[in-house]
Amino acid sequence: MAGPENRAATRPEWTYNRCVRRDISRTLVVVAEQPQLWAAIRDRVDPALALVRSARPSLLAEVWERADPWPWLVVGATREVPDALPGLVAGRPIPVLWLRRPEGDLPPGSHVHPGWASLAGRLDALAGASVFGLGFAPRRGIRVGARDHIARAPELEGLMAAHPRALPPFEHQRRARLAIERHHLPCRLQADGRTVRLEAAAR
Repeated sequence: MAGPENRAATRPEWTYNRCVRRDISRTLVVVAEQPQLWAAIRDRVDPALALVRSARPSLLAEVWERADPWPWLVVGATREVPDALPGLVAGRPIPVLWLRRPEGDLPPGSHVHPGWASLAGRLDALAGASVFGLGFAPRRGIRVGARDHIARAPELEGLMAAHPRALPPFEHQRRARLAIERHHLPCRLQADGRTVRLEAAAR
């Protein structure tokens, strides 16, 4: 199957409403020059998991501001890495997935997928992901078992989306560690100075 970025289509005008409120759910930002990738991902991702927003490279910083507190996941397919992307991702627990290797340097820890099938499979896996017994609650937050719910844990949500891969060190790692301890979660934060990931809690 050809990747959605390669399908020919008339480029529409993408408008952006500056007056709209910030998103109140997880936000998946799709960075692409044309809308095919955004449409394909929007159709695959359950709205209860994430709101899928499109961003042309020139509008990335503007669309980024809509996410509260930051995008949960970034997926891109531009031929060149947008100038703003590394600075926006730096210091945040945001997995970055890219369709085919672009020109320029992606943020550290980014994962390049060689084709659409690989990328689609990774996105599909997020829907029912269970990371050491933790799952994504509808819209935002973490589901712990059948009943418990942690309403506000964006650092952990980013680490869960990246699992089993690690993320680069980010701000507020201590906040993620405290959330794990406070809620007695069955995992721990493993940080070695170069990467951060979730691991099973020691028994």
